[in-house]
Amino acid sequence: MHTIWRVSGYLFRYKGMFALTLALALGSTLFFIAIPQIIKVLLDDVVAARRSDLLLWGVAGITLCFLLREVLNSLRIRVNNTLEQRVLVDLRRDLHGKLLDLPISFYDRRKSGEIASRVIEDVQNVERVILDGTEQGLVSILTVVGISALLFAQQPVLAALVVLPLPIVLWLAARHFKATRKNWKAVRESSGEMSSLLVEDIQGNRLIHSFALRERESRRFAAIAEELRTRTLRAMFRWSVHGPGSSFIMSLGTVAVVGLGGWFLIQGEAPFTGPFTFGSFVAFFAYCAMLYAPIGTLNNLNHMFAAGKASGERVFEILDHPIEVANPQQPHAFPRGLVEVRYAGVSFCYPERAAVVEGLELTLPAGRVTALVGHTGAGKTTIANLLLRYYDVTSGTVTINGVDVRAIGLEDLRGNIGYVAQDPFLFDGSVEDNLRLARPGATEAELVAALEAAAAWDFVQRLPDGLRTLIGERGIRLSMGEKQRLTIARVILKNPPLVILDEATASVDTLTESRIQHAIDALVRERTTLVIAHRLSTVRKADQIIVLENGRILERGTHEELLAARGHYADLWRVQTDVIPEYESEREPLGR
Repeated sequence: MHTIWRVSGYLFRYKGMFALTLALALGSTLFFIAIPQIIKVLLDDVVAARRSDLLLWGVAGITLCFLLREVLNSLRIRVNNTLEQRVLVDLRRDLHGKLLDLPISFYDRRKSGEIASRVIEDVQNVERVILDGTEQGLVSILTVVGISALLFAQQPVLAALVVLPLPIVLWLAARHFKATRKNWKAVRESSGEMSSLLVEDIQGNRLIHSFALRERESRRFAAIAEELRTRTLRAMFRWSVHGPGSSFIMSLGTVAVVGLGGWFLIQGEAPFTGPFTFGSFVAFFAYCAMLYAPIGTLNNLNHMFAAGKASGERVFEILDHPIEVANPQQPHAFPRGLVEVRYAGVSFCYPERAAVVEGLELTLPAGRVTALVGHTGAGKTTIANLLLRYYDVTSGTVTINGVDVRAIGLEDLRGNIGYVAQDPFLFDGSVEDNLRLARPGATEAELVAALEAAAAWDFVQRLPDGLRTLIGERGIRLSMGEKQRLTIARVILKNPPLVILDEATASVDTLTESRIQHAIDALVRERTTLVIAHRLSTVRKADQIIVLENGRILERGTHEELLAARGHYADLWRVQTDVIPEYESEREPLGR
């Protein structure tokens, strides 16, 4: 019930609207309850007395009750739909906000499609519990209480027969809720797996076509779809036994009322209440049916609550996830001017893995270029991630002009760092939209200047609509080199004091790399820069080169100093210059 109660908290943000919904539902129910009483009076006092002059008034009274009931229902539906959408947006907004705040480590361990399934499908299930469950549940409970009181007031013996099956139905409902919650949780997990596969196939559709993987992916999808079908049917089949079984048990009360009520009618009187008329019998029988209808609704809601609780647990698993990389309570401003970065005794390890960085002592001089080189897994990208606070150090400190990065607000820290990744990310929009992410108020002249500095203006001019050309999801309509130059232009427009280049030219051909390298030269000028590279030819002119292995520094120095030392860097250089064309190694990369 804890999950259901937490979900209801979103409903109570709109107490007035929720109260209005309940009031309208209650008013509708009262008009409905009044109908059997009018029928009783109509049969006993009008039809039996052959008062045809009053018959029309009785029929008009019943018609009015039906009309007012449906008018109130119409108003309730409109109010309820408005409330429903507000709650739904609030819940999704909170979930989306939490997803934006969660650290990178959260996404390292989860599939994007499974997360999307929680935001869309699970929230929808939770919303049904909040609104349909709460409204229908409370109205049904009030209806059961009100009609039960009327039944016992009219004929206590028959009323006892009517409510006799209820304890059995409640016991079965409790058992069903406990068992079916596990079934629906398994259904939601399978649904998340299917969403993950769909997202993966959409994002990797080019690879699927190029490797002729259609049959393989079809088999994977069929297997997950079959598992989802099996789990869903298991949850539904349990209801197929519980639902009709409960209805049959409740129907025994109706049978008892018909039998004993018929006997009372033949005798003309009933215990405790005296005369028992045909109108009394019809009214009592109508109330009996009206009592079992909300009980049936509560039984159905029990099934809905089980599914909603399973979805609610998945939603709140995200909302309750701890923020491992949190904003400081009293953030320090990012230092102004040229900045020096220092790693002092830094160690870091990912969960359930050995240390990736250990005892790191490194300084990035202000306004200079520092390059990290080494084999894959040496810890180069991890060092950059610690500066961006994608992760926090296990021990030691990372400081900018003496200020610990953990003392700087996350938005302030990352807003002053320009990051160019190996795999450039562009949003689905225009070239202009993606550039303005760096500076929303930039003029068109500033956009063009940034593109020119990034050696990107020539190709942007050739696009169908220039700056306003739509580039598709992840910039799919552009080449890798064009996307990379746009991301560099974005960082130039941002004009940060600190820049990180993570394998910025690793995924492009040599000629494209040459163009990108000229853009990088413009970007790093008079900025503190951290470059991560495998191609040593791209870092020859760096002010210092750090050679890493297993998270430790093997060598440091300039290109010439490291070659003269004839160590690990010199070995890497000889291997790469054996396979890299001569004209590439003679270029002047990272010129300042």
